[in-house]
Amino acid sequence: MVKSKKKLLELIPEGHRLNLSDFVLFLSVMKNKRAYECTLSIILEEPELELEEVKVEQVILNRDGKRAIRLDAWAKDRKSRLFDMEMQNDVRGDDIPKRSRFYQGLMDTPILKSGKSTKYRQLPSSIIIFITQDDIWEKDLARYTFTEQCEEIQGLHLEDGTTKIFLNMTGKKGSKELISLLRYMNDSTLENPEILIVDERLVELDRIVKEVKESEEWEAVQLNIMEIAMERGMQEGRKVGIEQGIEQGIEQGIEQGIERGIERGIEQEKTRINLLNKKLLEENRLDDLKKSIEDEGYQKKLCEEYSI
Repeated sequence: MVKSKKKLLELIPEGHRLNLSDFVLFLSVMKNKRAYECTLSIILEEPELELEEVKVEQVILNRDGKRAIRLDAWAKDRKSRLFDMEMQNDVRGDDIPKRSRFYQGLMDTPILKSGKSTKYRQLPSSIIIFITQDDIWEKDLARYTFTEQCEEIQGLHLEDGTTKIFLNMTGKKGSKELISLLRYMNDSTLENPEILIVDERLVELDRIVKEVKESEEWEAVQLNIMEIAMERGMQEGRKVGIEQGIEQGIEQGIEQGIERGIERGIEQEKTRINLLNKKLLEENRLDDLKKSIEDEGYQKKLCEEYSI
């Protein structure tokens, strides 16, 4: 078992560095309350911000009790404000502003109890934060903040306690601290030349990132990704092998042809999937790797993209 684990880890290219923009590392780091505090403190420009509770992959149920959404990184601060931070590398596959609307609405669902004594004024403020690789509005801002306000009277805000923030990792307009944080997320080392200022909170965040990467838990996360990828490759290989075996069976005998076809198909498909996984890892496309593991059609699409 130890040998097989080592072989799986060897498939990860030497020198490959995972960044906070990669979904799996983002979740592993944000479950640390101090890491979440440092990140949120820079985003909101609140040096004294303190969190009471942090949860990753928090499930929010709808009224029927069915799972509706899974929040990446949920938190609550000492002022009872609620936060959700989402790492969203692919903005082309969905309408992110409308997704933020849906998430924010469902965050309120489990809060208020039924009964006449419950008042809507008891709803806490909530802030949804989406972190993206692309500039959705193409204005070169590092941060876009949206609150409800009156169209007829400038400066008249609804004050319903909701805020939506969209962070752009490529934005050049914004505070040096925020731009540095976003550059760090994209290339998670303090040696990154695009970091404008090494804030003490960024130093603390980097320390936690290093701790996570050196932990046994992180090694297990990487192994899990690779093991699932290998299993999917084997399944696909068996499918291809059966098809090839049937063709060979015409000349060699059905039973012998299927057996040989399966063996050849497994090897060919395992090689193909391993090559795809390696290319995705080399290009830091961890979200695509995860999606390809769960979606056979998407995996085939990526193989076509790389002409594998």
